[in-house]
Amino acid sequence: MEHEGSEHNAHVGPDVHLPDPSIWPFVAGLAIMLLTATLVWWARVEDQRSLSGPLLGASAAITLFAVAGWAYEDGRMRQKAREEEEHARAPARRTQVITFAIAEGQLEAAVGEGGVIDAIQNAHDDLRASPGFEDLRINVSTAEEGPSQVIVETTWSTGDDLAAFEETERAILDLISQHPDEVVAGSPQTFDMQVVRDTKDTSVRFSMGATVSLFGALLVGGFAVGAGLNLFASEASGGEGTVVVRPDDVPFVDTLTIKASDFSHKEITLPPGLDFTMTLDNQDDSVAHNIIFYQGEDLEGPVLEGCLEGCEDGGTAVRTALELGIIQQTFTFTTPPPGRYAFWCDVHPDTMIGVLIIEEGAPIPGEAPPADDAAGGAGTGAEGGAEGTEGETEGGESGTEGGTEG
Repeated sequence: MEHEGSEHNAHVGPDVHLPDPSIWPFVAGLAIMLLTATLVWWARVEDQRSLSGPLLGASAAITLFAVAGWAYEDGRMRQKAREEEEHARAPARRTQVITFAIAEGQLEAAVGEGGVIDAIQNAHDDLRASPGFEDLRINVSTAEEGPSQVIVETTWSTGDDLAAFEETERAILDLISQHPDEVVAGSPQTFDMQVVRDTKDTSVRFSMGATVSLFGALLVGGFAVGAGLNLFASEASGGEGTVVVRPDDVPFVDTLTIKASDFSHKEITLPPGLDFTMTLDNQDDSVAHNIIFYQGEDLEGPVLEGCLEGCEDGGTAVRTALELGIIQQTFTFTTPPPGRYAFWCDVHPDTMIGVLIIEEGAPIPGEAPPADDAAGGAGTGAEGGAEGTEGETEGGESGTEGGTEG
């Protein structure tokens, strides 16, 4: 009994094209995760932007590359699906496979000039001129002992094209028969097959060196972009080689507070030759800070000398040790001659920077100004005037007494 669906069931072949496995979605996902993490780091941790900025640029470059690779791969898969659909509608392609054996000790002659393998390779020009020819492959399996096996594969657009070529005297079997000394008698066999699925894939392939170079270029370019952003931000804040100064909300007394990787005061004014005690109060519980004073406004110059106590390693350089956590560091130093002296934090030169101004007659922070000299001079004059008045009174009284006696 014949079933109604027998005609439908007789059809065998894939109707749906499944995409080939691809690593690009995985790479793109990792790149986006890295970009998100570095973006959060760059936005939330301001004191680490000198590192997070370049890393952000590198992760953005890798993300763009991964997304572009994914898009390219998807387009290539779509094109491949269309080609397979066209091939399915076109006449079936044919492949002819010929196998034969080369006699022991004849492999070198078969591969050399004039040998059977050389003749088949030279026939490629004739094959390309034949209608419907698409591809030629030769595989040789060498054996230390005994005959060596050879597989010759040709691909044709249709079976008719293959049949037409077989009728000529340039067929592969004809070339093999012309080398009886090299080919084992009776070994040639021929298989004509239909191409059901073409697994040959034409795509852009990168060598390991090219891949490493490409990713290296992306990393270097991304770091350069991030470093450029940091440099632009630094120049926008103040200019190259200059000290950024801002007005202080609270007058400086003797404590320089650090919070959110920034100094509470960017300007400190003191008189020269003063043994001054300063406290560095770090309020950032998870970030290390210190302070260094220089012998001028050049941050690349020598460190200021004159520390009396409390400086790093007990030395005379006016600099504190790099300390982590909420901590106070107190140190005493002798103020230098009049001038401007830059200071900064060793690990946060972009944000933690200021200037020490030394001026003659500058008040000591936290102390009342000295008494006015003019007030003292006025008091002295009043005392002299009072003494003169008393002298005149005594002289008048003496004259009166003399006149009475006479």
